Amino acid sequence: MVKGIASDLDGTLIDTAKLLAKSWEEAFKSEGINVGYGDLYKNTKGIDSKDIIRRYKQESSPDDLKRIKEKRRSNFLNFIAAGDQILYPETLEVIRTIKEKGIKFAIATGMSRDLLDKVLELSCLNGVVDAVVSSDDVKNGKPESDIFIEAFKRIKVAPKKGIVVGDSENDVIPGKKIGAFTVFISREGNKSGIADANITNLEEILSFL
Repeated sequence: MVKGIASDLDGTLIDTAKLLAKSWEEAFKSEGINVGYGDLYKNTKGIDSKDIIRRYKQESSPDDLKRIKEKRRSNFLNFIAAGDQILYPETLEVIRTIKEKGIKFAIATGMSRDLLDKVLELSCLNGVVDAVVSSDDVKNGKPESDIFIEAFKRIKVAPKKGIVVGDSENDVIPGKKIGAFTVFISREGNKSGIADANITNLEEILSFL
């Protein structure tokens, strides 16, 4: 019986992947680093911000990391200040249904705290989930398992009695490492060959409970 769910955030519960990719693109461009939007959208999902910077600016000092992260943060906040809806329509209802079944729900995200708190406020998720773990709360970001281990720890659920759901292999791989049931979500219909299940809408996760 499922006791808890640890869910990725972006691309799973909220739709900010495009805005984040655009924010990174502008931040790198200001540093004289030309990285295509498509590259960033495809290859940065679920990855810790420090690792993203080091991927495209390999010799990054602590000052470089801080400066580029702040540029990304500023760009992102400017984009969402326009009032774009970032929450998928079914998200809140699905989480509330899960909670009504007595199942704990945690967010396990590679998004850094400098953006996460604002995103949670705008999406109203901070009032409905049981725990939130970001890449800043653990030693190793995805695809290592640290974030999911900590998420299940905070909701006091053994991973083998839990579900990990996300829109990237960087969610599926660590979920499988810790023995959780893994669910890959793609609203475009893409599939993961290693996940235990594939879904196209968050509502479908209710069938596994």
